[in-house]
Amino acid sequence: MSDSANRSAQNAWVSRVLDVETMADRLVGSVARARASEQWAAARETVLATLKDLETSIRAMNDPLGDDAIILIRAIAANLTAAPHTPQQIDELKRYLQNDTIIDDAESDNGFGIKVEIRGPLMSALLAMERSMA
Repeated sequence: MSDSANRSAQNAWVSRVLDVETMADRLVGSVARARASEQWAAARETVLATLKDLETSIRAMNDPLGDDAIILIRAIAANLTAAPHTPQQIDELKRYLQNDTIIDDAESDNGFGIKVEIRGPLMSALLAMERSMA
């Protein structure tokens, strides 16, 4: 058995039998958290860009009623925390995405040909972050 395989088996035994986190566990956890954070940042950036495109299209209509829609779009953007670091922040974001009807409105057909996807990509990223913290 190679040294790497031995070390892996030893770490697994220490973790399982002694219920002690090894350095390898911590390294794997930190890598998983970093990847999940990158996934959140990328998904958030895509959502924000799409919302900005929608705002630009609404503004181009030059309709005073468009201002209300722009306010709602900006509210969504403002509620998407740049870097949630705690389980509480992740839970708040999940609740917001799952329960706020403004998300339904933003994702509905808008007549501008802009497909707005918020829940899917952001929930996926939040779940990855949640798993990386477990």
